[in-house]
Amino acid sequence: MPARPIDLMDMPSRINATAYLNKLKQKWLTLQDTPKVFAYNLNITKSKFLEGNNHVYTAYNPERTRLRRLPQTITCMRPAFDEDQFNFKKINPLELLLSVPYESSDISMIINKSPLTKYHTLICPDVAAGQPQCLTRVALKFSISFLLNIAEEEEKTFRIGFNSPGALASVNHLHLHLLHIMPDLYIDNAELQALSPTNIFRLSPKMPTEAICFLFKKSNDDVTFNLQLEHLYNFIVWLCDHDIPHNLFMTPKCSHPFEDTLKVFVFARQEFCYVKDLNTYNIGFCELAGYVTVGDEHLYESLTEQEVLARIKSETGNVYKQQVYEYFVK
Repeated sequence: MPARPIDLMDMPSRINATAYLNKLKQKWLTLQDTPKVFAYNLNITKSKFLEGNNHVYTAYNPERTRLRRLPQTITCMRPAFDEDQFNFKKINPLELLLSVPYESSDISMIINKSPLTKYHTLICPDVAAGQPQCLTRVALKFSISFLLNIAEEEEKTFRIGFNSPGALASVNHLHLHLLHIMPDLYIDNAELQALSPTNIFRLSPKMPTEAICFLFKKSNDDVTFNLQLEHLYNFIVWLCDHDIPHNLFMTPKCSHPFEDTLKVFVFARQEFCYVKDLNTYNIGFCELAGYVTVGDEHLYESLTEQEVLARIKSETGNVYKQQVYEYFVK
């Protein structure tokens, strides 16, 4: 059954994220050595920052391009769930790492069979309900709370991403991606400019790309947390209402003055885009954040920071100036 709406006065669940994460990591590593669970054993032998000033990082992962499941084509922002297509009800039971009870929901943590990074896991709320790839309040709240409640400093390298329909979502069943990304990325170092008095920012006009950023502070009280969650969720609904594909990237790799703060970036897209060529790179939440996986060795060796940033800018178009920024000044 669909998850209930969240009342703004609800107490956010205190997730024991570190304990869950430790279990997840242990089981993920065990399954990497278990035959016929993953599509391949993750083995990134080459990775580097591209030359330039923006911390764009690239990793050579040929197995993903060759062995990943073919992505579905999702043609609208609110697609119907299709039981006949691949969905996470059909996974091998071994792929389920954990089930996390959260408020009235059950969050399934499922391996990504074709991982981008170590510990790459899918966050799938209420799998049995068959929810399409449209973000819900519960999915957002769990993901934000999970990252905020990871206690150990060395675990602050975990990030969460989301691709909407038309923005490289490959399965029409609600899921986000939990990834372990060690280096600081472009988006971690991007300069921000205030857009709203309620801890909402945009990337500075000095930056080569655009995004909206919502700040969630671990020190905030429950009411403040839920109000900021509502601001974020309402913006996502608005993007869907206006047929604007989008990606999210949540990163706790925060430097001064945003200590103990989670930055949630929302990237809007000018038009629908789909995976065009598995041998090159396509622009999803990872690439928008500055983490680019490629499967072709020649492309890995020749790719430039300027090319990546220009590709991102071209897929953004004028959607921010024409529509998105207006949302925050109405």
